[in-house]
Amino acid sequence: MKAYVTGGTGFIGSHLVELLVAQGYQVTCLVRKMSNLRWLNHLCADKSSPIQLVTGEMHDSDALAQSLQDADLVFHLAGVTTAPDAATYDRVNALGTKCLIEACLRANARLSRFIYCSSLAAIGPSPTPTPITENAVPQPLTDYGRSKLKGEQITREYAERLPITIIRPPAVYGPREGAIFLYFQLVNKGLMPILGDENRLLSLVHAKDLVAGIHAAAVSTRAIGEAYFLTDGAVHSWREIAQAIACSLKKHPLKLKVPLFLLDFISIFTEASARITHRTPILNRQKMVELKQRFWMCDSTKAQDQFGYRPTYTLEGGIQETAKWYRENRWL
Repeated sequence: MKAYVTGGTGFIGSHLVELLVAQGYQVTCLVRKMSNLRWLNHLCADKSSPIQLVTGEMHDSDALAQSLQDADLVFHLAGVTTAPDAATYDRVNALGTKCLIEACLRANARLSRFIYCSSLAAIGPSPTPTPITENAVPQPLTDYGRSKLKGEQITREYAERLPITIIRPPAVYGPREGAIFLYFQLVNKGLMPILGDENRLLSLVHAKDLVAGIHAAAVSTRAIGEAYFLTDGAVHSWREIAQAIACSLKKHPLKLKVPLFLLDFISIFTEASARITHRTPILNRQKMVELKQRFWMCDSTKAQDQFGYRPTYTLEGGIQETAKWYRENRWL
């Protein structure tokens, strides 16, 4: 079996590539000229490696078509999570998806599945403490969420010509993850920031459980034409997550409560700094809108029922493994 992966150099994508190699796939990874290959280098170390790297851009569908000819499965994970404006989000996350699908149709009539990795952000937060299901009406809050929803809509437009499946992860953590690492750093230095109400609730999924679920959906005929949330099967409070991180690092940090109204001032500062450094800030005003929400929860029962998705990581076990990886790789 041959798999084609976009976003394979990233946090989630590299875990997926590792899984596919372990499953015996020949894997083609689309990479950009400036892509950092650090998470794939150990898999490409010798000439017998089952991984082929193809340099290109998603918007060049003619160039993509040649490398897609022999693929059995296409996993589309590439995208941007931070961008300077809505147009950039749409160009990469929505129009890039359209170009890739058109290249698939042009190059490969026997493709058995196209997996589009979307996000819970495409649907929006939960209006109540009950986790939302796949039937929820999409109400994205940010340009990022809206661009991922557009990617979903584009993918569905081709559903009669291509066997598609959509995966919507909530917050993802695990080895190599860079955003939650910032929180690990603060806790390791003795500070535990609590943004607003520490009892706010959210869903999580460990990267390895997520990619196992993505692969299980890709090989299930039941999943054709469907969309799924994949979580660890539990709902977590910010307090619970912070305590798990402190425990994993064997720290007793000073709890620092940050009122939500201060988030706007923080985002203004980070955006002003970004204009000087010409870098898109992780903590911008749109991200603050997401952080202020009380409930970011979704239900993965549908995936469990339809293709046997079974997460294996508890929060405590996943956080412990993640902290261990950060220490072993000298991030902490």
